[in-house]
Amino acid sequence: MKLRCAVAILMLMVALSTSFRVWADTSPVPVLDAQGYAELLRENKGKVILVDFWATWCGPCRKKLPSLKACRAAFPEDQLTVIGISLDFNPETLRSFLKVNQLSYPIYLADDNLAEELDVQAIPLLHIYDVAGNLRIVEEGLTPQETLCGNIDELMTPLP
Repeated sequence: MKLRCAVAILMLMVALSTSFRVWADTSPVPVLDAQGYAELLRENKGKVILVDFWATWCGPCRKKLPSLKACRAAFPEDQLTVIGISLDFNPETLRSFLKVNQLSYPIYLADDNLAEELDVQAIPLLHIYDVAGNLRIVEEGLTPQETLCGNIDELMTPLP
């Protein structure tokens, strides 16, 4: 009897995880415009907010992802929000990339005007906001993980 229950529970868990994966794989990547960007910043005020502008076709951007994931894992979610904004042209390419490369933070697809409205001229590009919601760090290119996590740690405490 115990074996049957264990097998039934295992089968249910497999079925649920499989159905979730199928749902996740077919879901569209949310598109973010300037208004949505401002709303995300407002919703996360009180935390350090790290925004990564990137694209799947950008080699340095892909190389930076492990550092972003490591910093995301190093700080509690109630103190740090990490957001990825993809500048990919094809949403399907981004979705396929995310199926294979699971990230530990939300990814949005920039609408056609967002990069221009936020003056994003090159990627990879980080915008890091302090707990008061002020843009404190704008960093282009690759950043060593230690530097990135150190910058986040420094911004955790508001200035007097």
